[in-house]
Amino acid sequence: MTTAVKVIHTADLHLGMTFKSLGVKSKVHRRDCQDVFSNLISLCIKERVDGLLIAGDLFDDPHPNKSIVTFVIDEFERLKDNKIPVFIISGNHDPYEKNGVWFAYKFPSNVFIFDSKKLQSKNLGNITVYGLAYIDDTTEPLKNFKAEDDGNFKVGLIHGSTTNIKSDEAEYKYRPIEKSQIEKSNLDYIALGHFHDFLEVPGKVKCCYSGSPEGLSFKNRPGSCALLVKYLDGKITVESVETGLRKFLTVEADCTKYENDSKIRKTLEENKGENNILRLVLKGSPSLEFPVDVDLLMKEFESKYFFLKIVDEIHLPDNLSEDETIRGQFIKLLRVEIRKEKKDEKKKQLENALRLGVGYLDKRL
Repeated sequence: MTTAVKVIHTADLHLGMTFKSLGVKSKVHRRDCQDVFSNLISLCIKERVDGLLIAGDLFDDPHPNKSIVTFVIDEFERLKDNKIPVFIISGNHDPYEKNGVWFAYKFPSNVFIFDSKKLQSKNLGNITVYGLAYIDDTTEPLKNFKAEDDGNFKVGLIHGSTTNIKSDEAEYKYRPIEKSQIEKSNLDYIALGHFHDFLEVPGKVKCCYSGSPEGLSFKNRPGSCALLVKYLDGKITVESVETGLRKFLTVEADCTKYENDSKIRKTLEENKGENNILRLVLKGSPSLEFPVDVDLLMKEFESKYFFLKIVDEIHLPDNLSEDETIRGQFIKLLRVEIRKEKKDEKKKQLENALRLGVGYLDKRL
């Protein structure tokens, strides 16, 4: 085949996600995800691609709000006007089930939604896309599968978990895909969804997770993207196109040897940005003299971020003196209560009370 084929691969947009952890910024970031989707549609038109591949979890829920769905339909109409087809598979968040979004709405004629329990093919010009509906968590999508030699660019569109994903979360074990199944598939490219960061699965068959095109949580790595996949004369190139509007960052600071908050303030200054979503985790066991004032830090730095969260995971030092002084007896009594407490949140409150109380006894507060 000498004709070039070019497609955009994306997945896990989770449109309609609530982002409750972002507080007052939750609705803004929900809109961000829609803006990123619009940008992807524009990218498809700009690149004049032969198709848009969506590898599952376009929606965060099988019953998304009507306004979200009609927004997506309007965007697909833009692709229809430019004669660009869309290939969609459902994911574990928007499974193919009766009364769900895939049955409740009529999508434009350029949109092909795979509805089979097993891989089925859709041929358009020089591209053949194989996909299957997400109906359960246990199906092995590529088990005993081999694509036909039809001379086209053969793409597998799959929402599932390869053995390359290292995660303790049960969800990442859904719909297993073995490396041997990938190698025997006879596919040219496998467009994966389910894992939220870009990941290329090594092997003779080009196989990639595009990741979410916009950051969804602090589990995401920076650099959200979509993939521009090109095929010519049997050769495949995959180019990541950065798409994210916001950047989720997690920074841990071991405060054990800190004597003041200057290093914390420096970290907050170095990571600031109007599009940055930062979670700063304070860890370690500094002395009782170390000042921990999260509220003060938030008041000073919150406006320098799209969203800022400072997590106080500082614990008490081990070498506290439980002598016969008022200070020593106060420490002893509080530590007894801390050891008895089973709930982490309550335990942390008691530790903060001890640190605060000693500060007053030492007349530092």
